[in-house]
Amino acid sequence: MSFGSNIVFYRKKHGITQEGLAEKMEVTRQTVSRWETDAAFPEMEKLISLCELFGCDMETLVRGDAAAKDAGEYRANLTAYDRHMNGFAAQITAGVCTILAGLVTMLFLFAAGVAEDLGAVIFLGFVTVAVAVFVASGVAHSNFRRDNPRMEKYPEERVRAFRRKLPFLIAGATALILVGVMAAAAMTWEDGYAPAGFTIEEWEYLAGGIFMTAVAVAVGVYVCTGMLSAKYDVKAYNKECASDDLPGAEAQTAEGEKKEGRAERISSAVCGVIMLVATAVFLLLGFLGNWWHPGWVCFVVGGILCGIVNIVAGAFSKD
Repeated sequence: MSFGSNIVFYRKKHGITQEGLAEKMEVTRQTVSRWETDAAFPEMEKLISLCELFGCDMETLVRGDAAAKDAGEYRANLTAYDRHMNGFAAQITAGVCTILAGLVTMLFLFAAGVAEDLGAVIFLGFVTVAVAVFVASGVAHSNFRRDNPRMEKYPEERVRAFRRKLPFLIAGATALILVGVMAAAAMTWEDGYAPAGFTIEEWEYLAGGIFMTAVAVAVGVYVCTGMLSAKYDVKAYNKECASDDLPGAEAQTAEGEKKEGRAERISSAVCGVIMLVATAVFLLLGFLGNWWHPGWVCFVVGGILCGIVNIVAGAFSKD
């Protein structure tokens, strides 16, 4: 490719018009047009500015094949992005499932007659591990975004293949929750019933543990599916990096995109506060009122509130 062809390639890749490039380089549009047709060659100062703007080296811009090099970098970057996002999805899913596993373990311990204070301490141990996973994965993700502030789109066939699986994953997880509801309902159908070897309260704890086991697995599927779905939304990833003003990220010029980024950050912060409050209320109910069993409903309510917040934030960003 010629120098002019490389200019055209990089300009279109970054979504810049001839007028826009001329403004950035402080030249006329006619000058940019002459560069792109190899009718003129910029001075060294402009070449350096072009390399900085396009994020390329001068050798590639002047003498190389920008399209071929970009294709090679695209494959390497996409592989790294895919590997990182898969790991990130697995870590977040593991963190969420760890909290739910702690809740399930606590309920089964109560059903076995273990003291409630001991069960609560064990649950807090699970929560501590989950928080450590969330912090570590969040730091790693921030570092990756800082090093890779812009990604190209996935091949369309890969996106379509994932979308074909999506309904079955969601339907399977939903069916699992319904199975858990039916199992718990069948176990507690008769008021005051408990088989030999169980008190009524222990039997109810066991039913709750079975139900929450189904919920934990289903939520794991929901979270992992949602994270992987977000992985394929490379446009949102680029917008998120740009909204955080990371070096090398695409500039977000549309006010609607800026608004959407702000709404997403606000909803994430609010959901974080909601779940922290839910955890605090659960602990207060447990330690002060010894209501560990009904207290876990706080997390269900917190999840519903987070869903409402996300819906409202999404509507606001499109308003």
